[in-house]
Amino acid sequence: MPAAPRVFDSHSHAFPDHLATSAIQQLSVALEGSPFRAHHDGSVAGLLGAMDAAGIEVAILCSVVTKPSQVTKATDWSAKIASPRVIPFASIHPDFDAVEAEVERIAALGIRGIKFHSQYMNCPADDPRALRIARAAARCNLAMTFHSGHDIAFPFTELASPAQLRRLHDAVPDLRLLCCHLGGWQRWEEALELLAGLPLYLETSFALGQCPQPLLERLIAKHPREYFLFGTDSPWLNPAEELARFRALPLGAEAQRLALWDNAWRYLGLPVPAAAV
Repeated sequence: MPAAPRVFDSHSHAFPDHLATSAIQQLSVALEGSPFRAHHDGSVAGLLGAMDAAGIEVAILCSVVTKPSQVTKATDWSAKIASPRVIPFASIHPDFDAVEAEVERIAALGIRGIKFHSQYMNCPADDPRALRIARAAARCNLAMTFHSGHDIAFPFTELASPAQLRRLHDAVPDLRLLCCHLGGWQRWEEALELLAGLPLYLETSFALGQCPQPLLERLIAKHPREYFLFGTDSPWLNPAEELARFRALPLGAEAQRLALWDNAWRYLGLPVPAAAV
């Protein structure tokens, strides 16, 4: 019987140890009354423990800055915690002045990408400030992960819609772009129309079990299998449960292997590691 595919989580979170407890407490307020909660303590060690419990080998850890003064600290922390199992993404606020210089520093430190969250940064995904960061990232061969669709912590906003992510992609087509939550949380019909089928990455967090199954299957069928990724958004979803949901999808063995392992490395701009001997 062939071995199960190695697993790469393309979307997870953790915080510096001295901030983890307060960050989880503050962010959990927005989840009150919802079925969602934190499934680890918010630390890097907690993330690794959740990965171990789920059988996840490697994860991208996404930082999200909410003000310009946090940018350089986030870059420094990302460089500090990088390991073979945790691949951190830095974050640049749209009102940060020295965008190009910081993106170059991120790349020089060996960090592979940047996370952008339009709601927490109060900046549309197709705003000129976001495009400035995206163009700088593309020039430096960095990937970018964008929150896509609604966010449970915010009221309805037109900040990260599939249409705005499509305009970002059209404006910076050479950017390795990942649109979270299968292209747009709670906006999957628009994602199917505007994003599915394009040479940009979609990942599964907050979509499995939430996007209606027929629509989910149409999205997956329309999108190139080389651009489809597994993601959990840990700690906000249980990684083991998300992996079980993913493995229940109607995917062939090759498509599953690509989504669970190979595609994430290509998204990072790195060669796919050879199979373990």
